[in-house]
Amino acid sequence: MKNVISTMQISSTNKNRISKKQNNSEFRSYRFFPLFAMSFLRTFFYSIYSLALPNILIFEYEFSSNLVGTISSVGAIAYIMGPFFGRKITEKLGIKKTLILSQTISVITIIISIIYIDPVVLIFMRAIDGFVNGFFWPNAFNLISSWEKNCKREKKINFLRYFNFSWNFGLIGGYLSGYFIVLLLGQDLIALIVSAIFASLLIPSAFLLESSEEFEVLENQAVVLQDLKLRTKISSYTISSETKVSISDSVDSPFDKESMKNIPIIIAWAGILLYASIKSIFKFTLPYFFKFNGLDSYWVYIVVLFQQVFQIVGLSIIQKFKKQRIGFFIGVFILIGFTLSFLFGLSILVISIINIIAGLLIGLVQGVTQRIVLDHSKSSGSRKYTMINEMFMGISFGIIPLIAGFLTDINIIYDFVFLSVELIILAIILIINHQKIVKSLNHE
Repeated sequence: MKNVISTMQISSTNKNRISKKQNNSEFRSYRFFPLFAMSFLRTFFYSIYSLALPNILIFEYEFSSNLVGTISSVGAIAYIMGPFFGRKITEKLGIKKTLILSQTISVITIIISIIYIDPVVLIFMRAIDGFVNGFFWPNAFNLISSWEKNCKREKKINFLRYFNFSWNFGLIGGYLSGYFIVLLLGQDLIALIVSAIFASLLIPSAFLLESSEEFEVLENQAVVLQDLKLRTKISSYTISSETKVSISDSVDSPFDKESMKNIPIIIAWAGILLYASIKSIFKFTLPYFFKFNGLDSYWVYIVVLFQQVFQIVGLSIIQKFKKQRIGFFIGVFILIGFTLSFLFGLSILVISIINIIAGLLIGLVQGVTQRIVLDHSKSSGSRKYTMINEMFMGISFGIIPLIAGFLTDINIIYDFVFLSVELIILAIILIINHQKIVKSLNHE
């Protein structure tokens, strides 16, 4: 993937011509790969950390569910404000310097939280990490939006697709690594140490980012001009009509008859709250279900791993739908059905299967919401959509586990009663706004 994105190479003929010009130091290839490397590393280390830490607190230290819920959610709650302050800092420092700063702070907090497994320290460190994490993801989406907008090629590259692959494979790799570490070595603490080692690689990756999100396209290759005088000569380079684009994905992805930028943004935000709340509750309660059934903590890793694999499948499948609303609402209603089924009591096998299949459905919903937000951002040229998008993510992954911690102390089923009510309200919002779209299309 790195080779495809970083060079945007189309043919060996063009490659030779570009190489000759590079020898003259007139320009060099634009580096896309550091962002994808960072999204991979960020999710790789955090997928290990986010499971190993609660497992240690639940299985070894036997912290109360209230305390585990607070520690698990405080980072995401702090994340809610991160995008807002991150936007202000980015305006002053630029994306590269902002990400170098945020990733350095993040690595320091992770290391401290592993050395000092103390409730106060953990809450404080998780809050700081969550806050600076809010600098990364909005800027990542803004870069993707800018790249797609700046990419003047015969056929557009779907940067979002590669971005999704990078962070999803990071999650899968992290869950798989965590599973084998705990299975073979029998300690979640070792998994935490491994996560910190990979987290430290975020810092050099941030230094490799380009200072500017802008690039030029010469003969279908993204380049950075070493000599600004060459900018006047760009018009002499044209995209050869005989070149064949190696990536067939177009960034235009219709929800129905309309482009995603014409879909009400409230549909994206309601969809984000829906799938993120489900994933948050499912992930929080899973270790407790395994503990109640006398099973070891490494089974949590394997179930979440398969859930993430299915989520990648869902993200890929939704891109193939001609009418993505069909896949979107299939995902929404089956996920609601899964949530309601917990109210009737389920075996640990059924709970595990539901968690895994939910990944596929979450992918269907997430794929549509991402594209709506990105197209709104790209069309308007504003970064507010990605900022608000991440704030909603913070609400779902922050406040929801906090509530779940208190409800689990009473009865774990209450988590799903609360979730069911939330999902039904969100479903009503989605249906009402979808009907407005259908009516507007019928009038055309």
